[in-house]
Amino acid sequence: MGTLDSALNRDRYVAVHDSARFAALRRRSNTLTLWVSVTFFGFWFLTISLAAFAPDFFNHGLFGPFNVGLLFFFLSSFSVVVTTAVYMRLARARLDPLSEEIRADLEGDLG
Repeated sequence: MGTLDSALNRDRYVAVHDSARFAALRRRSNTLTLWVSVTFFGFWFLTISLAAFAPDFFNHGLFGPFNVGLLFFFLSSFSVVVTTAVYMRLARARLDPLSEEIRADLEGDLG
């Protein structure tokens, strides 16, 4: 009897995996991850490229001992925080409601 129950549960999970709502959730998740990654790594690549190919730009002083290189360092640290906050906010607004619906339907079928 345990084998029959596990086969039915497996069929439910396969059905959820093949459903349009789960495909929409995956598409939203992948799109969000792509844009966040492109933004973050784009800024990181710009910083590394400028440091490697335009060191005089990074050595340009702004005020006192503070130069453009330090500004980019602080901006990259700040971008980690901003990127995380934006991702969390968008995930909470766009991904969590759909995943909760899918989970509730699945657990309702199991109960």
